[in-house]
Amino acid sequence: MLFGYEQVAKRIANIRLMDIMMPVMNGYEATKMIRSLDREDAKEIPIIAMTANAFTEDRIRAKEAGMDEHIAKPVDVGLLIKVIHKLVKYNGYGSDK
Repeated sequence: MLFGYEQVAKRIANIRLMDIMMPVMNGYEATKMIRSLDREDAKEIPIIAMTANAFTEDRIRAKEAGMDEHIAKPVDVGLLIKVIHKLVKYNGYGSDK
């Protein structure tokens, strides 16, 4: 099984939904590993934190780890789509890449 940072190392994706509470390595650590890869796309790919922890401190920690956004669980699908659209458009990760 590949985890977040290993998946990014293997292939390019348009966006990464990062669960914070993963086995082996949490989402904060995985995001830091992704951002540290020696690849341009690893530094630019939008990463969204997905977690039940929705306090201000959790949002700050996600930003400090290198995540672009934070979505609380249970997920509001409309909000998730809006955030993905904003990040993909803003970062130039549209269908032409």
